[in-house]
Amino acid sequence: MVSPENDEMADALAELVRSAARIPVACPASSLGQFEAFIETLLLWGRRLSLTSASTALRVVREHIVDSLHVAPHIKPEQQVADIGSGAGFPGIPLAIVCPQAQFVLFESRRKRANFLREVVRRASLANVEVRETRLDARLPAWRGAFDVTVSRAFGTLEAFLGLSEMLLRGGGRAIAMKGPGFATGSVQLPGAFGNAEMVAYALPHGGNRCLVVCARQ
Repeated sequence: MVSPENDEMADALAELVRSAARIPVACPASSLGQFEAFIETLLLWGRRLSLTSASTALRVVREHIVDSLHVAPHIKPEQQVADIGSGAGFPGIPLAIVCPQAQFVLFESRRKRANFLREVVRRASLANVEVRETRLDARLPAWRGAFDVTVSRAFGTLEAFLGLSEMLLRGGGRAIAMKGPGFATGSVQLPGAFGNAEMVAYALPHGGNRCLVVCARQ
């Protein structure tokens, strides 16, 4: 007999594939086992670390993974990507799964969350992901100009994110901040290394408007 948990996971993964196709982002069958390992680990560890309020596989997909995948069209093969303040692994882990030819470094200063990310990397066999347990402001010289893309989903202010991105990115690299509805860049003072911010709006399948703030480093 198939357990309710297995039914729920199957439904969640099927919705993930459908929602990703609308972005569009490919989720081949080979990636679904990795997503399943990520979701299972997140739900298990989430009870101890308060990683997310989502308590089911379907909610994780709807509220977090599909949202994260909207960054994927902005990432090219072979690029070096930094997820600043990765926390519960969003958006870095879903992006690493669907962009296997890109390389990801997940920066997380909190030890327990860094350990969670390492467990996800191990269980999902993510060979293109490295977890760095460090505060970026103390380690910037080692990473200066090392990345093509920086991303963040819940990392403080846009100004703080761009301040770090200015030093992490190569010339021509892009900083991509995920923001909620109503966000406006008009009052934000962009660092001198960045031009105008491009707003990319999108809607989640089950409600909620979001946007990406994309800034190119000169």
